[in-house]
Amino acid sequence: MESVCLVCAIAVSRQLCLWQIDFVSVFLNSDNAYEVYMEQPKEFEERRDDWVWRLQKTLYGTMQRAHNWAKNFNKIFEGHGYYKSKANPQI
Repeated sequence: MESVCLVCAIAVSRQLCLWQIDFVSVFLNSDNAYEVYMEQPKEFEERRDDWVWRLQKTLYGTMQRAHNWAKNFNKIFEGHGYYKSKANPQI
């Protein structure tokens, strides 16, 4: 909480605007970078028991969900002209 207060104080002192983004369904909207398969839920079996599903979008609980979302997020922001800052090698 101290970090939030510090950022707010700096923004006020420099007359900057702050904005916030709330990512409610963030992991449901990123594409899979890898082929991921899952078993069908017991309550929703289509056709045969030995069939599996190939996921086209990431799901909460999969290992690569945060990586895929961050990659997608960066691609969208770079399309709007934003870029990642470079680390200062002297520090």
